[in-house]
Amino acid sequence: MEATEPSESCEKPIPTAEDLLECVAHECPELLRKDFADLFPWRDVMQGNFTVITVSQKTKEDMSGWSMEVEAEREELLESFILGATEICEALQKAGYWADFIDPSSGKPFMSQHNTNSVLFETDERYHKLGFEIEDLGCCKVIRHHIWGTHAYIGCLFTNAPTTDPILQVMRKQ
Repeated sequence: MEATEPSESCEKPIPTAEDLLECVAHECPELLRKDFADLFPWRDVMQGNFTVITVSQKTKEDMSGWSMEVEAEREELLESFILGATEICEALQKAGYWADFIDPSSGKPFMSQHNTNSVLFETDERYHKLGFEIEDLGCCKVIRHHIWGTHAYIGCLFTNAPTTDPILQVMRKQ
């Protein structure tokens, strides 16, 4: 038998950042601002710019179930999200804006010195207003990404920077 060269169609393309990470900046409408105001009671989110940035990371594991592999991947993605969100918030703060993000493990603002009893977990119905589906599996809920389904880990940042700010525009292109 003659050896054949593998065809190009058999080769798997190397995933790009866009295939694994999605950042979307939402100009927050007034009704949604009211939904988020209790997360930041020390800020008047009803006045001026208020932008919500969702960061979606594609997962290898299906997040609708539990296993040691799912737990390990969630821990890894939590660490990655916190590092990236901290850098983004620090860049926005350096540019003169207020910025904070929600710690996915606690549901509370991460960078703030203030305490609040309000939380935002990844299966919160408010994510539905940001383009995600929340699926009730009976025993628990899971967030569903519009492309990756339940193979997604979602985080959220908040800022008073407008969606047109160069920092947000650069972040969205990476």
